[in-house]
Amino acid sequence: MADYINTIERAIIDQLRTDFPGVTVFGQYPEPEDVKYPCIVLEQLANGAETQFMGQRVSFGGEAKKGEIYGAGFRFHLIVDRGSKMSIVPDGESSTEVYKQRRLLNYIMLNVANTLMDIVFPAATVDILERHFGGWTDVGYLPSLELWGSSCVMLITFENYRSL
Repeated sequence: MADYINTIERAIIDQLRTDFPGVTVFGQYPEPEDVKYPCIVLEQLANGAETQFMGQRVSFGGEAKKGEIYGAGFRFHLIVDRGSKMSIVPDGESSTEVYKQRRLLNYIMLNVANTLMDIVFPAATVDILERHFGGWTDVGYLPSLELWGSSCVMLITFENYRSL
């Protein structure tokens, strides 16, 4: 039995943790006492069959199977607090600068989007067909908590084969 959704979700979390070592990546909403800033929270929104292959029968590796294009939707939340800071070497520069607050949020937004669009999923276990990145929304500041944040949605479609 296939485990494509968990494979995709785990690949996303692992790649974000690799690309952003100074950012805590949560695979679900953390308990308030566990939150560390800056952070990325991954939330699965939905999943389901998008298109079934004609007749639902495909030949895959010499074996007849049911086939469909399946999709999974994810929402990503970025949160930066007043104390968050990262040392960044801006493009074209040789020395580091300290990014914090809104400047740090902007940096993380752009580079998380780049990671999500460029991530290489394990081809041996899942065939990704398309990625639809919805862009960052709800970019703002919550003064009462001194938090900057933004959210985006991404849909990933992949081939799903099942035994007849």
